[in-house]
Amino acid sequence: MPDNHAHNKPVSEELIHQYLSGELDDKAMHALERQALDDPFLADALEGYAAHGPDQSAQLADLENRLEQRVNRDKGKVRIMYYRWASAAAILLILGLSFIWINHQELTHRRDIAKVSTTEQATPRTQDSAVLLQKSATEPATWKKAEDSQGSTSAAKPGSIPPSAAVASAPAKDVVQPSAPAIKVEKTSDAAIRSAEAEAPAEDAAVQVAPAAPRMMQADTTVDAKKGVYNNYQYKAEGNASAAKGYAGVNHNQAMVAKERTPEEKLRAKMMMAPVARHIVILGSSTAEGVGPKTKDSTWVNLLRKYLQEKAPQSTVTNLAVGGFTSYRILPSDADVPFLKPKPDAAHNITQALALQPDIIIINMPSNDINAGYSLKEYQHNLDAVMNLARKQHVTCYITTTQPRNTEEAKRKQLIKMRDYIIRHYPNNYIDCWEGLSTPDGSLLPQYNSGDGVHLNGLGHQLMFERIKAKVN
Repeated sequence: MPDNHAHNKPVSEELIHQYLSGELDDKAMHALERQALDDPFLADALEGYAAHGPDQSAQLADLENRLEQRVNRDKGKVRIMYYRWASAAAILLILGLSFIWINHQELTHRRDIAKVSTTEQATPRTQDSAVLLQKSATEPATWKKAEDSQGSTSAAKPGSIPPSAAVASAPAKDVVQPSAPAIKVEKTSDAAIRSAEAEAPAEDAAVQVAPAAPRMMQADTTVDAKKGVYNNYQYKAEGNASAAKGYAGVNHNQAMVAKERTPEEKLRAKMMMAPVARHIVILGSSTAEGVGPKTKDSTWVNLLRKYLQEKAPQSTVTNLAVGGFTSYRILPSDADVPFLKPKPDAAHNITQALALQPDIIIINMPSNDINAGYSLKEYQHNLDAVMNLARKQHVTCYITTTQPRNTEEAKRKQLIKMRDYIIRHYPNNYIDCWEGLSTPDGSLLPQYNSGDGVHLNGLGHQLMFERIKAKVN
């Protein structure tokens, strides 16, 4: 078997440095690049020298010197900032305590005003009762004449209240019923009135009955006050009942209007409540493409498509996933990709996905980057570039975590670190496709293994679909 590398000439370190610094002519550079295409060891050497420059000891020493100067210079600033923050906190504490104390004082003052107002409202009623008592004492005694002329059921004239009616109408709990001696005084007063009318003028009769008038007026004043309070409460109760009837009438009318909607209005309301059709685009590798389940209907993408179309028949799911893809392949078409790295696929990358004007984009890149030997920084940088471009165009983009894989221990640890990075950097947009599918060491659980230790079977895709459905909803 011929050796493909037999014609390759050994390449020195100096020649590689000249190539990277552009000191070689075009012919020599072209020859070196052709040799790198045939010799993978030379290609790795070129990539390593490109990533790491020559001796950086001088630059490191200068960087350490500047860092030390910066730290020493900022120590004073940190101390000043500490005192400033402490002063600001003390001022805020004093202001807060002052505000609480002022509010407490104002509340106490309002309570005192309320007590004074209540006392002032009660005082005029007592004064009015006293005035009425004094007025009744100076008016002529006309009660008996009014009773004799109009009868016990007739209404008294304004400004005059029959004594017997006042005493009889007063409730037992409001006014103390007069005792037997009080009744005797009333009868004696009537006899005195009759004798006085025959022997003396009316002014003298008024003087004789004056002592009984205050008792009658006081009782009637108390009754009127109680009736006024009762009428006030009754008026409010009736007003509340009327308002409640009004509200009930309005609700009844609204219910009647809802019942009397036309068929067109009912159809319009039903359409407004119907699920909205959505367009979802999938970017990914073999798992999203459908590798693993025994039937295509069992893949998580097809399960999602069926679910969405059952809710809204106009919904669409466009699957741009291709088996074997890494994160480099879904980068934007104009991305600056490093030398010897896979180029973006213009028909299956984020640029194409955004051109389809989707409502949602789902990225499913489980493990190919780690398996291909790409570093975590490369993997993270590529996913960030895709997510940021979707955000700039205001398109919702969800990203699945890495998935467990039966591979060597070092790569399983890398997959776990990448899973944690996605969860930490996209807390509202990640979809967990690790929990429940993995063993503690990062391998794929047997019940979800399709047989190759890499891809999920139908049960695994069903679990992925349930989690993706929950996020999409």
